[in-house]
Amino acid sequence: MNPYDDASVFVQARPDATPPPSSVDIKRVMREGYRARRRRRAAVGTAAGAGAAAVAAVLALSLTGTPGTPEQRFPAGDGFDFDPALAGYPGAAVYDDADPAGDALNDAVLDAFGDLAADAGFVDEDDLDYERPSDEAIAEAMAEHDLDYYAALSDLGYRGLPLLFGPWESPGNGGQVYLRGYVAGDADEEADQSSFSITALAPGGWTADPGPTGGAAFPQHLIGDEATWTDRAPDFATETLDDGRTLMTADHGCALEAAVVYPNGSALRSSWDLDCEGQGRDMDLEDLTAAMLAMPQIDHDTSELAPVDDLLDVPAGWAYDAAWETDAAADAQASIEAAAGAIGEVYGDPDLDSAQPTQGETGDGSVRRSYGAGLHMPFSDADGIPVYFSLYYHLPGGWLPGLAPEGTSAEPYLIDCSETDKDDTCEEFEVDGRTVATRTFGIVDSHSYWVVVYDPAGWAVAFETSFTGDIDGFAFEDIVDLAAGLPAPVYDAAAYERD
Repeated sequence: MNPYDDASVFVQARPDATPPPSSVDIKRVMREGYRARRRRRAAVGTAAGAGAAAVAAVLALSLTGTPGTPEQRFPAGDGFDFDPALAGYPGAAVYDDADPAGDALNDAVLDAFGDLAADAGFVDEDDLDYERPSDEAIAEAMAEHDLDYYAALSDLGYRGLPLLFGPWESPGNGGQVYLRGYVAGDADEEADQSSFSITALAPGGWTADPGPTGGAAFPQHLIGDEATWTDRAPDFATETLDDGRTLMTADHGCALEAAVVYPNGSALRSSWDLDCEGQGRDMDLEDLTAAMLAMPQIDHDTSELAPVDDLLDVPAGWAYDAAWETDAAADAQASIEAAAGAIGEVYGDPDLDSAQPTQGETGDGSVRRSYGAGLHMPFSDADGIPVYFSLYYHLPGGWLPGLAPEGTSAEPYLIDCSETDKDDTCEEFEVDGRTVATRTFGIVDSHSYWVVVYDPAGWAVAFETSFTGDIDGFAFEDIVDLAAGLPAPVYDAAAYERD
């Protein structure tokens, strides 16, 4: 499977401009168009060539509307003086009030996709019988419980519902920039991932060119034309409509994907897992196309959209692989035991609580591979508590050495000093030709130290500890020397070489 939104994060943001109303009566188009096509298909059966003709009919319908409805018009936006594909947002935005873009999407999505999702078996039709709380009820919840807009909606039960859009962001290039928009799914809390996703993307950080989807690439691709859901490439089609929109579809057999690019630089994409794992859901490309084209163009807030000049070249991370944890268990144990032995020569043997391979998310859908362990020193702090420390060996891939430069995201780095307060101190220096990054934090007699040592071979070791009082021989400088003297991890360096 290749769902779009694995790396998605639901956030809260606030657009400034109210989008213009849609110039098409979506309810009437879908009521008369969608259901008429269902009846027509039931009557004609599966005549050869009917699929292509049906999609062509849907395209014609999207331009002319059903009898008695106005023709759809999608005026182009004012444009940008930079390439929005090579631009992005600084990170999570916060919505303290109603969002016109999100509300406009929710006003349209049930009518455009409700029957489609229910008839295909993705949602129960009864679960779509919900209404947005009144403005008065939202304001009352915000005031009574001191909530922001979306928290108030959650309090009123109007979040996490099927086919209900919520704010979305996706990191680009290791989290250095972000894409923004809204996403809707099946709202199945028991499932590992939604059986479908509909994402409305604001301008910025994506390209209409087909290619590998997901958050690893920047700019991100809306839709792919290569094998992803199965071992064969999909039936891919693209067409530019007379009203300025571009429609793209990918039929994978057991899954369908579609994307619409609007003249104002926004986009809508959706992916639907029909039967890739034997779910038995059924959806026609014609109906999906009709639903996609029934959604109106939405104006998003792009006030924070800015071109990206110098993106850091972050080494590619790894795809999550449960088998790797099993395969690397012996190397992880050997690495931690060797480190514990080196520590024992200085302080006496530490007690090892645990040691195992770990796969930490990078923010772009990939993972970093590490060996992690928790240990106790053979001495206690001023409160009589044995001094605990964590030890991590980070293998090559998915991270950068040192501290993030000022004004950039800390996402690609192993130590985060982007949100420190006045009591935190972050430093970067060299010890015996190797880069060392540190973060220290202290309140009265409490001390916390993070020390990461980066080896030119591409691996790093992180030593993290907290304790109360002063311990002879275990001050900041001693901990840096200790981390810098730890042995290399056990791993196959050749397997981690990248072109």
